[in-house]
Amino acid sequence: MLKKKNNAINYILLASVAIIWGFGFVFTKQVLTFIAPAMLNLLRFSVSAVLTFILFSKKIIRLTLKQWLYGVGAGFFLALGFGCQTYGMAHTSSSNAAIITGLYVILVPFFTWIAYKKRPPVKAFIAAVLAFISVALLAVGDLSRLNIGDLLCFIDAIAFAAQYLVIDKATRKADADTNALTFVQLLTSAVIFIIVGFGFDRTALFNSTFNVDIIFPLFSLCVLSTAYAYIVQTYAQKHIVASRVSLILSGECTLGAIFSVLMGLEKFTWYLALSVVGIAVALFISEYNVKKKVLLLPDIETNNFKFDCKNDSLSNNIDNLS
Repeated sequence: MLKKKNNAINYILLASVAIIWGFGFVFTKQVLTFIAPAMLNLLRFSVSAVLTFILFSKKIIRLTLKQWLYGVGAGFFLALGFGCQTYGMAHTSSSNAAIITGLYVILVPFFTWIAYKKRPPVKAFIAAVLAFISVALLAVGDLSRLNIGDLLCFIDAIAFAAQYLVIDKATRKADADTNALTFVQLLTSAVIFIIVGFGFDRTALFNSTFNVDIIFPLFSLCVLSTAYAYIVQTYAQKHIVASRVSLILSGECTLGAIFSVLMGLEKFTWYLALSVVGIAVALFISEYNVKKKVLLLPDIETNNFKFDCKNDSLSNNIDNLS
């Protein structure tokens, strides 16, 4: 019962992240009218790294070298994903970017299969494909021809899938504290964006201007969309498989479209409605478990009854029940 309660809390926290990331699409558009992508990435990861260090410094100093390496690996892929996504969107349409980035939902089950040499259940692949189709519906009719921006977005999809896998390995195999691990990956991303910003994009960095209108959106992107979101994601992956976490968080694209409609930035379409239904069905498929009947058959040798059932959870508890 306690495990089910904890899982319910994890799902609620992940849903809150999907909602925050949904608003993040709107806030990012507002912020980028005043500051450059290089400045936004530098600020959001630097601020979130400082914040997580203040909150979890005692846990951070207890990390082992192996756990640090996992955190650095996750941070590298996180920075690669955000960097390619930000610069990719400068060369391609938001529709192309949404569809191609959404591929990470499909890639995560395959990556975990390769890493653990154990195939995820078929429903994980079905749910992932349906979630991707649901995201793709948002962009129907607004696609542009492929270009270098699309290649960058494809790289960011691979990077985000790899980040999910590294976090999964770190929390399950290296037994790293999730909050401390979050700090390491955010710090790594911050360092990378500082190097990239001052080394390769200095002009854009210093041409950024700050306006009072972006104070709250910038706060949300730095604190909620980054620090809070990755604390939740890293913690949740210790208790929920990576493919399911990525599936829940993929709802950000659909929610982003919904919030844009509610705020008058986009028009309602039936494709959006179908996308919402598709994400809901994908989540249902991921969570649905077929309950099989249990038959009590007589054991000829002992004259006792035994279970004849293919349900794993019941089979694993036969000794406790007999």
